[in-house]
Amino acid sequence: MSSWNCRYEVNGICKKVDGAYCRPGMKGCVLVGKVKFQDGVVPPPVWPARDGESSGDPGGSDPRR
Repeated sequence: MSSWNCRYEVNGICKKVDGAYCRPGMKGCVLVGKVKFQDGVVPPPVWPARDGESSGDPGGSDPRR
């Protein structure tokens, strides 16, 4: 097991991937192509719901992106 710190992650939000939740290895992440995860799946970015919006898919990707 290992851990790391990312300079783009602030309070669980990724500043490199336009404010998506930080998900190591997601498309646009600095780790893409540099590491392999045990399950082999590259997670898609997920954005927080905007104020007044309900997230129809709490675990899925945001269709606005």
